[in-house]
Amino acid sequence: MTDTPSRPGAYLLTLNPDHVTPMGQRPLDLSTVARDLEGTAQRLASRARGRVSGDFIKSLRVGRNEPHTLAVVLDAAALDELRKKYGGALHIEPDHDLDMFGAHAGLWPGGMGPDLQGRGPRNFFTQGSSALILEITVKGEDGKPVAFAEVAGRGSAPFSLDNAVTDAKGKAELSFFGDTPTSLRELRVSPSKDFWGRIITRPDLTGFPKRNGKLQVTLTLDRLGAGDGEQDVWGYQAMALPKADSFAPDALAPVKIAIIDSGIAAAHEDLEPAGGRDFTDRGGDETLWREDSIGHGTHVAGTCGAVFNGRGICGAAGPGAALYGLSVFPGGRTSSLIRALDWCVENEIDIANLSLGSAAGTAALQAAVIRATEAGVCLVAAAGNSGAGVMYPAAYAQVIAVAALGAEATFPHDSPHHDQRGAHQSGRYFAAAFTCHGPQIDMAAPGVAVISCVPSETGAAYAAWDGTSMAAPYVAGFAARLLRLRPELRAQAGAARVAALKAALLGCCTDLGLPADFQGRGMPVWRMSPEDSARGASVIDRLEKVSRDLSQELA
Repeated sequence: MTDTPSRPGAYLLTLNPDHVTPMGQRPLDLSTVARDLEGTAQRLASRARGRVSGDFIKSLRVGRNEPHTLAVVLDAAALDELRKKYGGALHIEPDHDLDMFGAHAGLWPGGMGPDLQGRGPRNFFTQGSSALILEITVKGEDGKPVAFAEVAGRGSAPFSLDNAVTDAKGKAELSFFGDTPTSLRELRVSPSKDFWGRIITRPDLTGFPKRNGKLQVTLTLDRLGAGDGEQDVWGYQAMALPKADSFAPDALAPVKIAIIDSGIAAAHEDLEPAGGRDFTDRGGDETLWREDSIGHGTHVAGTCGAVFNGRGICGAAGPGAALYGLSVFPGGRTSSLIRALDWCVENEIDIANLSLGSAAGTAALQAAVIRATEAGVCLVAAAGNSGAGVMYPAAYAQVIAVAALGAEATFPHDSPHHDQRGAHQSGRYFAAAFTCHGPQIDMAAPGVAVISCVPSETGAAYAAWDGTSMAAPYVAGFAARLLRLRPELRAQAGAARVAALKAALLGCCTDLGLPADFQGRGMPVWRMSPEDSARGASVIDRLEKVSRDLSQELA
C-alpha cells in the first residue's frame, strides 16, 4: 500500500528579539535565512506542477527595509532542518488561514457565509417510492422568479435534510425520505440579494398540486427596499448618523479607509473606491482588488463607505471617505494580512477595517499590528462569529474589537435573522447569538440583518447579512467621521492619534444594558454638539483664509 503524503505547510519566520548572539558571530538577518531556503524552495517547486520557487518564499517588508517576516512553505524535513540550524534565533509559527466573520443569513442556525458551513448533508435515502419530492418556485411579490436563492428543508427523520439553489426560473428541487406533506419541520430560503430570507416552520403542503410525482410549492419573498432611493438602514439610524450628515464640509481632507477583505466590486453604483491592492496568490494583477467573487468585502465596504448619491444606502463614514480595497481573500493567510497592514503603513492609511481573523495569534501578526498602530493606522476588527472568546487580531490590545448587536423589529419575523437572537437582551437590543465575547471587547455595533452592497452584473444589488464582519465597518465609518470633523484628532500623529481616536470613540458609546463582555463600553452614538459643528466650520474658514493668503503671495 502506498501512503498518501502530506502537503507542505505554511509558516511565518521572524527573528527572536530575546536571542543573544555569541561574541564574534554576525547577528542573524532574514535575508540570509531566505537565501539559505532557496534550495528547499526549488526542491518543493519541482514537485508542484506549475509553481516556481518564488511561490515558496515571500519576504514581507515595509518599503525597502530589511524583511521583518518571511512567509514560507516547508515540508517536514525542511522544517526540522531549519529548527536544528537556527535554534532559538528564529521564531517559527504557523501561517494560519483567515476566516471572514460574517455573510448572509445561513440556512441553518450557525451557518457562516458563502460556503454555508452548518447546512445539513444531502439526503442519500431518497431513491425509493416513499420519497417526498418538492419542486419549489421562489418568486418576489411581483411574481418574477428569484434565481440563486438557497433553499433548504428539514424533515421529521434525523437525516431527512436537503438543500439546493434555484435556477434562472427560480426553481429548485428538494427530496425527503419517509416524510409527508404535513410532516416537514421547516423550509428555509436564503436569497443571494435584493430580498429578505424566509423561514416556514411546520409547513402545511397539502394544498399544493402534484405534477410528475412532485409537489409544486411556491415561496414568495419580500424585497429589501434598498435601491429605491437612498435608505437609512437600521444601524445607521441606531448610531444617530443622520445627525452627522447635517454637517459634512467638503473642504476637509478625506479620511483614508482600507477595507482588508475580499476586494470591492468597483462597478457597484453605490461604491467609488479610491484605489487598492491585491495580496492573494492570484497572480499580482493590480486591478484584481476591483473584483469580488465572494461578495464579503463589497458588503463591508458598503456599510462603511457607500457614497451619498440618492440611491441605495448611506455609508457610516459619510461624505469625504476614501475607500481602498485590499484583497486577502480568497485563500487568505496571516501573511496576506501582514502584507496588507504594511501597505497601509506605506500609504498613510488612517483607518483599516478587518472583518476577518483567526483563532490563534502569532508574534509576526502582533508585530505588524504594532507597526501599523505606531504609524497612525487605527485598526478596527470584528470579534469573530464562533460565540466563544475574541479572535485575532481583534484580541490584541492595539486593535478596537467590535461585537455584534441585533435589534427587534429590524427584520421580518419569519426571516432567518430571527435565529441570531442571543441569550442577552436589554430593551430592543440583543447580543447576537454568534458574536465572540470577552474582556477584549471595546464596543458593539449593528451586526444582524445589515443591508449593504453585494456584487451584481446589473451594477447595483443589496443583501441582508449577519456577522461581526457587518458590525466592524460601522465602527470604522464612525471613527472616520470623528477623525474628519475633529481637528484636535487630525493634529496628532502616530500611536498618539490612534489612542486619541479610540478614546473619542469610547466617549461616544452608549451603555445598552448588556453584559460588558458582549458590548464593551456600548454602541457608538453620534453626539456632535453645535459647538463642535461651529468649530469645524471655523476650520473651514481658516483653510479658506490660508488659501487666499497663499494666492495673494503667489500673485
